[in-house]
Amino acid sequence: MLWIQFGNVKEGRMKDFQEWTKKNEGQFEKHAPPGWAYRGTFGAVLGFGNYDTALIMECSKYGDFDKLREHKDEVWDRLGQEASEFFLPGQGQAILLRELGDVKVMEPLKKKK
Repeated sequence: MLWIQFGNVKEGRMKDFQEWTKKNEGQFEKHAPPGWAYRGTFGAVLGFGNYDTALIMECSKYGDFDKLREHKDEVWDRLGQEASEFFLPGQGQAILLRELGDVKVMEPLKKKK
């Protein structure tokens, strides 16, 4: 599953955020919680979309969110705290995607004739 977190960077901070991200990508990979993989941080281009950036993490099961919540790693915590300084509060959004072949589909009941 892909957990994508979208956000808008504070005015005048995009270059700083870009540099900070490049510097810390290896730390995101190394200190990710068990069951999680950092897949990258991406920036919007050519004015497309409603958000400036998207951080993508991958996990395989819903229980990995408990591991994320319980993860005790000083570097991981520091990265989260530092990253939050770049973003406008209350302007984020997240989405959780699962491979379509693995999505449980619930169709509406068909009316009996």
